[in-house]
Amino acid sequence: MDLDNLDFIKLSQTIYNDYIDNWKKNNKKVYGYYCSYIPEEVLYAMEILPFRIRGTGCNDTALADSILSHFNCSFVRCTLNLVMEGKYDFLDGMVFSNSCDHVRRQYDIWNHKIMKGKDFPLIFLSIPHKITEAGLAWLKEEYSLLIKKLEDDQKKAFDEDNLIDIINIFNKNKQLLKSVLKFKTAKEPKLKGSEFCKIMIANSSIPKEDSNNELEKVIETLKERENLKDYKARFMLVGSYVDNPDFYKIFEDVGGLIVTDSLCYGLRYFWNEIKVSKEPLLEVINSYYNKISCPRMMDQHQQRLDFIKGQIKESNIDGVILERMEFCDLHGVDNMLLQHELEDIGIPVLSLDREYLLSDIARFKTRAEAFIEQILVS
Repeated sequence: MDLDNLDFIKLSQTIYNDYIDNWKKNNKKVYGYYCSYIPEEVLYAMEILPFRIRGTGCNDTALADSILSHFNCSFVRCTLNLVMEGKYDFLDGMVFSNSCDHVRRQYDIWNHKIMKGKDFPLIFLSIPHKITEAGLAWLKEEYSLLIKKLEDDQKKAFDEDNLIDIINIFNKNKQLLKSVLKFKTAKEPKLKGSEFCKIMIANSSIPKEDSNNELEKVIETLKERENLKDYKARFMLVGSYVDNPDFYKIFEDVGGLIVTDSLCYGLRYFWNEIKVSKEPLLEVINSYYNKISCPRMMDQHQQRLDFIKGQIKESNIDGVILERMEFCDLHGVDNMLLQHELEDIGIPVLSLDREYLLSDIARFKTRAEAFIEQILVS
């Protein structure tokens, strides 16, 4: 069976799905969130389904542009547009963070424009920008405030013992995603980057127990697949948020295969499992605080570079694609540094600035073809 025929993969095409419908029919709530620093396990332990906000189905930003100017991240504008269209009306609450200025601003917009006067919980989790003892203490306090607000909304106490079971469910999810990843990073891969993107989207859209069952089916399907042969170069994708399989297809259509990444909607999401101990909440805090970071963590550039170098070696990468969403200052600075550092050690680099809505595919394909040719003749 082709992966695209699996119902699980089809979940990547829409925002709402039957799993969410069934969850809500059991009187359980769904909270949206933007950033991978939001602790899903904590929400799940309170019987809240965490739903990663994405822009699937966005065609324009006309509504959002009445609030946000074009000098804002187009991903954020697309998601706000979907909210204003009612596509996220199934949400029962939102958890925001200071992941970047654009996402940080969304809390104010939801508070003063979207949900003004409505009984709709809006929670803000303030995350430190450096790894320090003081920062860890700060994050512990923020988690305490988060849990208190969830308790007030759910009208029940947070059970830390229950968190151990949730951690095990999420750890299994990460293990299964790593098993799927191997079909993509193998010397003779069986999985395309665009397909892996669909898997990641589906995985973020339904309860983890259901996703774990579906991922096992994906793995069995991939075992029966033939190896991919029609590609010329193996790439690593690094940079801003990517939740659109069509972005991967730009490179696949001209002979490139994105076999690994350093994305918050990719490897960084499932790379580090949470240790199971007698202090599960502390383990969750430590795991999120010390995970492979994005550029919002200003003192962790070397950690990010080391991770990228490790993936280049382990996945036999021919070149690195550094992509940045327009007006994303965080990735703009980090990508500039990474380009020099990678080229200095002989790694070919393609640097792309893009908008969330893919309106210039032909230009990107031309640059991708030239990048592949550069690699093949070097």
